[in-house]
Amino acid sequence: MPLSVNSGEYKSRIGLDSLYIAEVTVDSAATYTADTPEYLAPAAEASQEPAVNAATQYADDQPYDSMVIEGETVISLTVTGIPSAMQAKLLGRSFDAASGRVWDNPSATQPYFALSFRSLKSNGSYRYFQYLKGRFSAPKEATATKADSPDPKTTELTFTAIPTVHPFNLGSITVPVKRVFGDSDTTNFVATGWFTQVQTPVVVAPSALALSSSVPTDNTTGISITANQSLTFNNALNADAVYNVALLLSTSYTVVAGTITIDATKKIITIDPTSSLTGSTIYVIAYNVTDIYGQHLSGAVNFTTV
Repeated sequence: MPLSVNSGEYKSRIGLDSLYIAEVTVDSAATYTADTPEYLAPAAEASQEPAVNAATQYADDQPYDSMVIEGETVISLTVTGIPSAMQAKLLGRSFDAASGRVWDNPSATQPYFALSFRSLKSNGSYRYFQYLKGRFSAPKEATATKADSPDPKTTELTFTAIPTVHPFNLGSITVPVKRVFGDSDTTNFVATGWFTQVQTPVVVAPSALALSSSVPTDNTTGISITANQSLTFNNALNADAVYNVALLLSTSYTVVAGTITIDATKKIITIDPTSSLTGSTIYVIAYNVTDIYGQHLSGAVNFTTV
């Protein structure tokens, strides 16, 4: 099935902000829970590198099968700096609020965290990232003597993300999940609340595909011979839906020449006949379309010109 995408989804990423963490409190076969996300630090860079192992099996003197396994993902973060209390929290160290000091005990048990951030794209949209479980390594910090030219030193953090223990229902399968991400210019994506709670997989059953409205409506008479026609559906359609809509003469089912387009929402199809229609004639708008969820719908709208 052809992918249904918006042109903005191909744009490059040019920014980074909103770096948040949330401690994972429970990750078991029965459930997954995490605290409310909190701001980590001003972010300068985030590099994500999954560990991938690939092998090719040979048989009959040629490549027969290819196997790829993805392991952990190492996220290298560069931030301006980390408050001592936050650094203690990330590494499971002790922070004494009365003295403002961190007791750096390397043998302490480090907690698991969820990590989220977003990256600005060149079209003004964002890609949102959510890693569900991982641990931070002790940060790499550099210092230098003050000189004539400013030389700010940043802090480098490493977050190693792994899949959850808890298996999530993804519709067709139920499996552990390592990462959730999405683009704000993807049809139906909503980023509301991305940084107020950890984003876990939720399968939303789509509405059954239906024709919401048409111009003209079915069985309408007295339609102008120069008017365009349109169909509006409740769900976004595959981009090739325009090839499955036609304006026909009802008497012979001859296709009427014209331009058929679909709007940016992928829900509205417009028919612009090349020439004026014939007066006092019955026409049929026939459609057989598929939405982005794979649901099919066929039907027809009849109208009579003035």
